[in-house]
Amino acid sequence: MRADSLTISPVENRRELEEFIRLPWAIYRDDPLWVPPLIPMQREFLRHDTGPFFEFGEATYFLARRGDQVVGRISAHTNGLYERYHDTDTGFFGFFESENNRETAHALFDAAADWCRQHGKHKIHGPLSFGIYDEVGLLVSGFDTPPCMMHTHNPPYYEDLVLSWGFTKTYDWYAYRVLRNPDMDVARMRKMRDAILSRNKCRIVPIERRDFARRGEEIKELFNDIWSKNWGHVPLTDRQFKDIFVTLQPLVRPDLESMILEEDRIVAFAVVSPDLNRSVKRFNGTFGLWQKLQLLYDCRVRPLTHCRAIIMGVARSHQWKRLHHAIILNIFINFLENHPQMESCDCSLIPESLEQWNKTLMDFGAERYKVFRLYDRLI
Repeated sequence: MRADSLTISPVENRRELEEFIRLPWAIYRDDPLWVPPLIPMQREFLRHDTGPFFEFGEATYFLARRGDQVVGRISAHTNGLYERYHDTDTGFFGFFESENNRETAHALFDAAADWCRQHGKHKIHGPLSFGIYDEVGLLVSGFDTPPCMMHTHNPPYYEDLVLSWGFTKTYDWYAYRVLRNPDMDVARMRKMRDAILSRNKCRIVPIERRDFARRGEEIKELFNDIWSKNWGHVPLTDRQFKDIFVTLQPLVRPDLESMILEEDRIVAFAVVSPDLNRSVKRFNGTFGLWQKLQLLYDCRVRPLTHCRAIIMGVARSHQWKRLHHAIILNIFINFLENHPQMESCDCSLIPESLEQWNKTLMDFGAERYKVFRLYDRLI
């Protein structure tokens, strides 16, 4: 496919995959907030023989060139698990990056749409890189703050590139930020938390590192059940769960993780991690032994300043019992009592349809500071 000097071609070898991975360094060279991805992890994630997505999905990557210069990229993919739980008409795009040029972006979208159409799809949806629990959505609000770990980040002009091709909004995901506030009343928070737990005959305890192995399957099944009614949910596979949670296990601090127990059964939990992006930004894509040790030190030893609440959930059998209040209050209490240098905690991503969670976070003083948007278009 050609338009003047513009060429769109699929990635067919390792050299071209390297060009695909390294393009963002050109797109974001003047963006001080951008956090470079870790190149070795990107390679493993994108390669068909190592990436967890390829247990159930197919994908092709495309590069846009003007002459010899790479000026854009995109993935087109299908998701077998999505088709099992939702529909068989939808294909996806992700990993979108482009120069500020509609011609380039539209040619990339055309290539992704053609690929999806050839695979029997009638709609293209995204950006998802690759799935709903990977990096999701186009940043449309919150360009003045750095991305938290596992957040997407893009120039503001991307929204014009997407909309001008004919995409329309499908769904929004929100990121909230809780800033340290000297007026927070820890005693009052503890009283509220304990009253909720007492009323429901539950207790809240840390998730120790050994519990990740002992209770891993229980946590995975609970997560999949909690989120089963949410928009776009696709259950996490064992491999995905391992990649997300077990990989994080050495980096988390046990006091940041919590679960609410009814007798010995988990009925709610929260997984909170130091914001890895604060360290990763300094690595500029490199991730050798020295960077791994530095990341381990930053997460396990260095005083915490920024965290992300990655997952919070309450068992469907216990929803409407205000256990989500207890989980959020416990996070706040822990930061105020045990981490005096903590500046903020990101709580994300929250689907726009979860009105109860959105309202509770704002009631407790969180501010919505980023919006990530998904789009689709019939093809």
